[in-house]
Amino acid sequence: MGLRFRKSISFGKFFRLNLSKSGVSLGVGPPGLNMNIGPRGVRQTIGLPGTGLSYQETHQWPKSTEVTPAVTSQEASNSELGWKIIGIAIAIIALIVYLGSGPSTTASGHPITTPVPSPTPVVVSPPKPDRPLNRDEIRELQTLLKKKGFNAGTPDGVMGPKTRAAAQAFARAHKMKDTPNEPSLRVLDAARGQ
Repeated sequence: MGLRFRKSISFGKFFRLNLSKSGVSLGVGPPGLNMNIGPRGVRQTIGLPGTGLSYQETHQWPKSTEVTPAVTSQEASNSELGWKIIGIAIAIIALIVYLGSGPSTTASGHPITTPVPSPTPVVVSPPKPDRPLNRDEIRELQTLLKKKGFNAGTPDGVMGPKTRAAAQAFARAHKMKDTPNEPSLRVLDAARGQ
């Protein structure tokens, strides 16, 4: 028994580059419907994956020994050279598809990562000054608190006991430091952002 070598490199779901002792071939198609183009010819396979049932048809390239007497040895070598060039072109196309199809990997199978540039520093703006709310802002706060499940009463723009209690409950639930007795702009901004 002689030495055998076969390596198959997958390029996505539908392309495979096969390397063996007899040459390079390109497999095209999904499982069950496959065409293999190689130095010996074209092999088409149709089957039902997982069942073991398949039909295979092979079309061989004309061999250089089948050259008719009218064809000179120079023409035969040109024909052979043409098929070699086609095989190399198929291999190059498959390699280009492979390199463009996804992340590269090392010999151990780990993805090769490219360095990511560091993000630009985030400029933190100083906190907004806190102040008491005006009537329109109180109405907005009452509406927002009601949507969030805190009973602030009717959105009328008046700071009543229900609104005050709902704002304090909201501030405690969101772990706001220094919860004010009177809802302020800081509480309204937090309600807007949540």
